[in-house]
Amino acid sequence: MKKYKMISNYMDNEKYRLSFNKLAANTFGLDFEDWYKNKLFYNRYICYSFVDGDEVVANISINKMDLIIEDQKKKALQIGTVMTHSEYRSQGLSAALMKHIIEKYENDYDVIYLFANDSVLNFYPKFGLKKTEEYFYEVDAAQINKKQSPIRKLNKENEEDYNIILRLAEKRQPVSKKLGICNDIWPLLVYCLYEYSNNLYYLEDEDIILIAEREENRLHIYDILSLQTFILDNIIEKVVLESDKTIEIHFASELMKYNVIKGYKQRENDTLFVRSKVDLPKEILFPMTSHT
Repeated sequence: MKKYKMISNYMDNEKYRLSFNKLAANTFGLDFEDWYKNKLFYNRYICYSFVDGDEVVANISINKMDLIIEDQKKKALQIGTVMTHSEYRSQGLSAALMKHIIEKYENDYDVIYLFANDSVLNFYPKFGLKKTEEYFYEVDAAQINKKQSPIRKLNKENEEDYNIILRLAEKRQPVSKKLGICNDIWPLLVYCLYEYSNNLYYLEDEDIILIAEREENRLHIYDILSLQTFILDNIIEKVVLESDKTIEIHFASELMKYNVIKGYKQRENDTLFVRSKVDLPKEILFPMTSHT
């Protein structure tokens, strides 16, 4: 392998950052520059890259996460933005970056995990990461005791609404004590302000944001942002409509009153791999808003 320089934590270096962003745009269609300018990384997203001259040619990023597993806080690293320039592939660059990251962080973190594309499922087991099945949770909406509650859609362009989003994202409680995330303003705020910006609903009486959308007769609940602990059953009762047939919960469900249909989830290009020093719950489903 030709010798390339490894650099890290360089987002404030415009030359390298723009080169990284170009590679990310060409590989994934992602634009990190807007997130950088809006200061959305919160020092929890760190790139490890090889450069050829001034050009970033390979990268693996780490995301510092705080997991809640069975109501216990654990330190975790989520690996993401794994990419290599097309002209630099088959040189072992990703493997060298993975080896460096594992050796640097394995002693200080309880869990290292990532979500992999289908084309690289044989790569990550080489580094002690095990393929792990995630669950799905569905509820027949007909059984829900429907209640009315003041709910309004948030608009991030409105200053008052933006402040509500920021306030709840900064100090939210984990969405599940079985498997949740805390101190996750990165990447949560990116999801709120970009991908799910049109799916934010504010329950005024509870001071809670529901991230949800409807597809035909299916209600998808992606996340719940609250400063206080909450009972999931009570939230669902206030948001379900008569037209809803099925509710899909995209995080580890803690419903108590209602029957839940569950099983292994099949998702293309989003296979979970985990390397853990602690016991994981039997049923695993990371919140969608925690994926990087």
